[in-house]
Amino acid sequence: MKRWLPDTIQSRTIIVLLLGLGVFHLLSLWTYQSGLRSEIDLTNESRLAERIVSIKRAILALPVNERDNVAHSLSGGPIEVHWSAVELATANPVADPELAALRSRLIEMAPELSEENWIVSAPRAMGGSGTDPHQFQVSIKAADGGWVNFNIVRFNGPHGTMHGIIWSTTLMALGVVLVSILMVRWLTRPLRIFADAARKAYVGGDAADVPVAGPKEVRALATAFNDMQRRIKRLIDDRTQTLAAISHDLKTPLTRLRLRAEELENRSAIADIEADLDEMEAMLDASLMFLRGEQVSEPKREFDLSVLLETIKDDFTDAGHAVTLIAPSRLRFRGRHLSLKRAITNLVWNAVRYGGNAAIGVSTDKDGITIRIEDSGPGIPESELEAVFAPFMRIDSSRSRETGGVGLGLTIARSVLRGHGGDALLENRAEGGLRVIARLPYIAA
Repeated sequence: MKRWLPDTIQSRTIIVLLLGLGVFHLLSLWTYQSGLRSEIDLTNESRLAERIVSIKRAILALPVNERDNVAHSLSGGPIEVHWSAVELATANPVADPELAALRSRLIEMAPELSEENWIVSAPRAMGGSGTDPHQFQVSIKAADGGWVNFNIVRFNGPHGTMHGIIWSTTLMALGVVLVSILMVRWLTRPLRIFADAARKAYVGGDAADVPVAGPKEVRALATAFNDMQRRIKRLIDDRTQTLAAISHDLKTPLTRLRLRAEELENRSAIADIEADLDEMEAMLDASLMFLRGEQVSEPKREFDLSVLLETIKDDFTDAGHAVTLIAPSRLRFRGRHLSLKRAITNLVWNAVRYGGNAAIGVSTDKDGITIRIEDSGPGIPESELEAVFAPFMRIDSSRSRETGGVGLGLTIARSVLRGHGGDALLENRAEGGLRVIARLPYIAA
């Protein structure tokens, strides 16, 4: 249900304008039609009264033997006129408010009728309820006897079609849509610029300011966003510098411990101590590398991504690992060459370390580049597929000195890919093993 609801400011504004203006347009048309109908009714009644008076005067001015022929000759349009010895109109037993109002308006428009002996009535409608809405009769008595009888078709205002209203409403709706699209696109342009800038903000450590432009509210939002970016950058800079200082300070006592361990007589203990010291130093180096990865100083440049992947594949093959690559012969890309090489190397190293082999496949579509790295290992529990990207996160099967690292390989890889405007995710293969899906745009921003 919700998928059919308008989801953009432009569509919602157009719908509101169409509904609002449509309702007001229909109300204005109804008001106009009502006023026009009233004016036409008054005009028709005024002309009717004038014609009745004129015909009556013309007939009564003639000799009695000529009045019937002249009455017939004066008939026309909605009025039939007859001269007879008796009245054709008979008073209605039930008062008809419309006829009473008509009688009053006719007297108002032709005051001399008030002094005449005349009747206004209408025949009964079918079924006997009320009067016939299509016609009525007026009978005026002459001073020398006889009656001038009028049979009149009722006027019910304009009898036009709805075509004019439909065309008017349709043209109004089209005009509202066109004006709304132009107006809303103009009003929301700063928001689109802000959204694009926000997506690119602080990608790979670059705190790019959002343009402060547009309406007052958008400018205030952009200013607040830029301030937030600067605070985040200062926080990360301070954290990185602090940990770098700690790493530097810790390496001095580690070196002293390594020298003192060599003075011990128990050679087996020395090997264990040195292994522990190596692991601690590796953790410090990896942590510092990860933190510095958020402050990428490597400039972006264009290079052939297929060549980069071929180099990574050859390095692993030369080291005795089973790694294959299927990629386009040329694939131009703009980004940080060394950072991207480190990220993909980490992903391939995980595949050969835990899966025994790695199959690299590259495909492209309209959205960008997809790099798939598959292995034939045991895979990862579904609940851990996202958790393994967390810093220092290692699943139980990898916690050994022979195979387990410090838990930053996937974290660094995702950080680098996101720094290029892409991302990385994991999924288990149906036939067994793990698949890493790395996404990159064609041209990194």
